[in-house]
Amino acid sequence: MNILVTTDGSERSACILPHAAALARAVGARLVLGRVLDPRSDAAGVTAERLAAAVAEVRTRWEAELRTLLAGHGIDGEPRVIERRWGEDVPAAIHRAADELGAVLIAMASRGTGAIRHAVFGSVTMGVLGRADLPVMTLSGCPPVTPHDGPYHLLITSDGSPDARSVFPALAPLLLPGRVRVTLVEVVVMRALETEPEAKARALPGLEALRPRIPAGVEVAYHLPVVPPGAGIDTAIIEAAKELGADAIASATHGHSARRHLIAGSTALGVARLAPVPVILVKSAPVD
Repeated sequence: MNILVTTDGSERSACILPHAAALARAVGARLVLGRVLDPRSDAAGVTAERLAAAVAEVRTRWEAELRTLLAGHGIDGEPRVIERRWGEDVPAAIHRAADELGAVLIAMASRGTGAIRHAVFGSVTMGVLGRADLPVMTLSGCPPVTPHDGPYHLLITSDGSPDARSVFPALAPLLLPGRVRVTLVEVVVMRALETEPEAKARALPGLEALRPRIPAGVEVAYHLPVVPPGAGIDTAIIEAAKELGADAIASATHGHSARRHLIAGSTALGVARLAPVPVILVKSAPVD
């Protein structure tokens, strides 16, 4: 089982590395640290008789830099320079590398300062997410990994929509008993004259119905933050992650319902911008 982490060579883009490594260690996956090399732009400043020789020189230098980066974080991983093919954009090159590795997850910072330099959910991140039938771990800022004993703690959000259930088959290879524990979270918006216990009681059966989608043996808990109408769903999710000590938050890209939980819209942008832990996104598709 492989996890592909991408960097553009910037310090900011490497912030995702220790978080991806924490997940890799928890599930027993091999971590591959990759960087996309564009032969015509990245080798342009190298003096060589042929482009192939210039590219080889850059590749050798980058592989050494990737090894140094891994060693600096105390991570046992494999460096990989991903050469961009003619007519291929950066997301396609990353997607191809993930396919070649048989990766179960791609990890990348939401913004860097090089090829991956866009705002939260910029073109490269969204391009990778749109192409990959894989979970994509993103991170905004550079928060440290919080060490703790016990299984990796994954907070999975739901809004009750069919699209939101896409997260479960995509995450299945990572949901290993004894290695990962899950908290299912749904933010409940109170109705008129409804008490908080009544709101939770209304939403709990739908959340409990998701339990069979998680492999047997995986520890599962339920968390139902209750908020008034108009409150920020993203804020409630982030506060839940902090309160519960989650290692990461996982969501489908478009969970939509009357409660406007629209991942890849304002909710996702808020969670990705403010969350102190990585956000794992799964491209949505209706699931029965």
